Amino acid sequence: MKLAFSRVVLMLGILLPVVTGCATTINESAPSTIAATGAAEKTISTIDPQLDREKLLAQMLQSVEALSDAMQKPDRKLAIKHLDQIKLIGDAVRPKIAELSDQLAADFDRIVALAESSVERNRPADADKALRFLPLIIDSLKNF
Repeated sequence: MKLAFSRVVLMLGILLPVVTGCATTINESAPSTIAATGAAEKTISTIDPQLDREKLLAQMLQSVEALSDAMQKPDRKLAIKHLDQIKLIGDAVRPKIAELSDQLAADFDRIVALAESSVERNRPADADKALRFLPLIIDSLKNF
């Protein structure tokens, strides 16, 4: 009985520092990385919805490249502007992709999501991933 009790005490002695060491402390005086997007930062872009899929995707590739550059600098206002353009082009070209292939449409949605997360979460690597994957989709669409 004494041996079992000493094992319990020993286990508590080992686990107590481990469990209490996992506490989270929030420092409210630390600067936040979340930035609100105000009306001054937003710009309304337009595209010609009559453009064919290839031209829209070429414009989107330029916008994703510009987003990647803006995220590397970091220029948040410019990144938001490019993200708005990417979303606008994405909304115009997605139906044209969806009618060809559900898988390509899902891959395309992932690229737009990467562009969004690069700005919303301040993740420049996501913009770089979108820039790397978009040409693959463009090349895949040439087969249709």
